[in-house]
Amino acid sequence: MKFSEIGVSSYYLDLPPSGGKLRKESEDFYVEERFENLDKKDDGKVLVLKLKAKNWEHNRLIRFLARSNHVSPKRVYFAGTKDRRSVKVQYFSIPGIKYRDFSLNDVEILEHFYLDSPLTIGSHSQNLFEIKVSDTDSSTFTSNCKEAKREGKVPNYYGPQRFGSLRPITHVVGREIVRGNYEEAVRVFVGYPGEDRFAEVRKEYFDKPDPVRGLEIFPESLDLERKVMVHLVSQKEDYVGAIKELPENLVSMFIHAYQGYIFNRILSNRLELAKSIIPGDIFSINDEFIMVNNLNIEKVSSSFAKGDGSPTGLVVGFDTEFARGKMGAIESQILSQEGVKQSDFKLPFGLSSKGERRDLFLRFKDFECSDSTVRFSLLPGGYATSVLREIMRVDEMANY
Repeated sequence: MKFSEIGVSSYYLDLPPSGGKLRKESEDFYVEERFENLDKKDDGKVLVLKLKAKNWEHNRLIRFLARSNHVSPKRVYFAGTKDRRSVKVQYFSIPGIKYRDFSLNDVEILEHFYLDSPLTIGSHSQNLFEIKVSDTDSSTFTSNCKEAKREGKVPNYYGPQRFGSLRPITHVVGREIVRGNYEEAVRVFVGYPGEDRFAEVRKEYFDKPDPVRGLEIFPESLDLERKVMVHLVSQKEDYVGAIKELPENLVSMFIHAYQGYIFNRILSNRLELAKSIIPGDIFSINDEFIMVNNLNIEKVSSSFAKGDGSPTGLVVGFDTEFARGKMGAIESQILSQEGVKQSDFKLPFGLSSKGERRDLFLRFKDFECSDSTVRFSLLPGGYATSVLREIMRVDEMANY
């Protein structure tokens, strides 16, 4: 499946393809959360677990952590989500319990301590990545790394992990929820075939949705899909209820993925128009937003060239500000093509999203490249695949 399926079609730099593939082995992709200040308390009310996990899908890990500590998954808080196909060092917090030893396959408890309050999304200071790229032209890869390091930024796309690398459907499910088409959202979630080993059974359901038959052929490992179908067997055509059977953070992820898809399309179009600051941009710097006009464009452009701030793009919600000028026209055009409007993001079940402005460009720090291995750090919300795509120039998402 191509990056175009998640709205990504443009590059920032003009580089030759080096080729390559990430994650031939899970150990090839290492990511670690870093915190600047964690105020550890001997008498804290919130248990924090620092875990090293390999090949664990985020929501599945949360469910097993909850089960191991005898709490609801809703009581497991975290700072960020990480891709399944990786080795990841990540922090989870659970209020109101004391540490008890437990064991999960391919999960190592590195540390435990206590805080006064749970971790929140984006509360870590950065993510450190160390990534080995296989099957790449090493000389071209190294040369492209040098160019990327010199430039210091890449397009701030939402990466395949937001959508599902082998089955990029989260944004499609989100689109149908936003449109109020819950039956189709269920059909896509359960049945849309991807490039994994379950494609055949999924396709049977997708072509002819039958939850009774689905429960006969779907393996136990697809536990969430089975949970949805169990609900539909007992309460026929209650597709809203079927969606509510899923973890709340997963359903939120569907909405966020659709917002990410729209943002990716906006960013792709913007790169075709201009990579510099233009009048009408909303520029973000030091937690402040500046509307760019002919009077301040020179000053804003100077800041951007020095590495300070970035023009922003629309992450659509019911209360987001559009850019002006040509950038605003791009944002309005993409929404029109999608057939949605801001008010559509006023959703039930606590899923409403105000939206935000997101930097169009992603800056990385501490960049090192040796042969086919890269090491760098990103602020929360940035995707390592956006950096690697710019260097590798491979448009097959399965390669990431």
